[in-house]
Amino acid sequence: MGEGTPRKYVTGENIDDSFNALTQFTKLGSEREFASEGQLFDFIEELAEDSIAKANPSALCSFEMALLDLFSQRQQIPVWKLFTPEPVTQAIHYSSILPLLSPEQRANILKLTRQYKIGQIKAKASNLEETVKVVSEIADTLGPGCDIRLDANEAFTADSAIKMVQALATRGLSISSLEQPLPKKDLDGMKRVQEETGVPVMADESFCNEEDLNEIIKRGCCKGINVRLSKCGGLLNSKKLAEEALKAGLFCQLGCHVGETSILYAAGRHLAAICGPFRFVEGCYSRFLLKEDIVKEPLEFGLNGRAAIPNEPGLGVEINDEALKRHCRLLFEQKKV
Repeated sequence: MGEGTPRKYVTGENIDDSFNALTQFTKLGSEREFASEGQLFDFIEELAEDSIAKANPSALCSFEMALLDLFSQRQQIPVWKLFTPEPVTQAIHYSSILPLLSPEQRANILKLTRQYKIGQIKAKASNLEETVKVVSEIADTLGPGCDIRLDANEAFTADSAIKMVQALATRGLSISSLEQPLPKKDLDGMKRVQEETGVPVMADESFCNEEDLNEIIKRGCCKGINVRLSKCGGLLNSKKLAEEALKAGLFCQLGCHVGETSILYAAGRHLAAICGPFRFVEGCYSRFLLKEDIVKEPLEFGLNGRAAIPNEPGLGVEINDEALKRHCRLLFEQKKV
């Protein structure tokens, strides 16, 4: 099984093009047999260089994920074991996320964050006044030991982002990083924000592929990147990009898109098992964001946001066929010959 989440505002993809690409990938894959993980990796890497795959990383992610899941299930090993004999970590710790919500809804999420004893939280930032209010609420509720970071989703200009960080500082409030404060192409502006505030800037929409990463490293405009499996084109590409970023001295966040199911969450745990470290990890929110997940046992985290690296064959999750029928459409079926 596989999953991708195309987002036009991030990679330029749309649903129809993604489905068309996935149909072509599936036909190509059905004609191949893989005797080893090396052959499988070679096929995926070759496919990733195709222009259709480059234009549709979410489709590539879902197709690659299905191949890796199937191959490792046949081997009766977890996906991560195709890459390494031992995981680089035994567990990961998820951050809490605070979207743009009403004060009452924010209070509920902060209460849950405190109950779960989660030590990191990311809040959405939309404007100076509201951001100062939200960060103050977080600090008051979770205390000085909580790591607070902001995600602006391109909402600011360089001047307004600098003013916002300065307004926090004058109130004794600090943040550990600022994710995508400016429009994705404004790398010079992001460098200015980082230099004038001293707060590390993290690229999200500005970072989707190797070309983006090379430009970020060259300009020195960000100190971190947000690695999302879907926008980066799957496990192999994400692993490669994360390792290149870490080698260049950047920190990495293992991110997720709103609306992901436990299939992509599981894949994220396998990525964390084969490379890192990831300074921040996001995901496992389907219980709060989806009407229904499509796996039998949706992935969650425990106290401190902790979740163990999976050891079950494949991705380690099993599809709930009835839920799948309720929420999905069959667009293409590849029958065995």
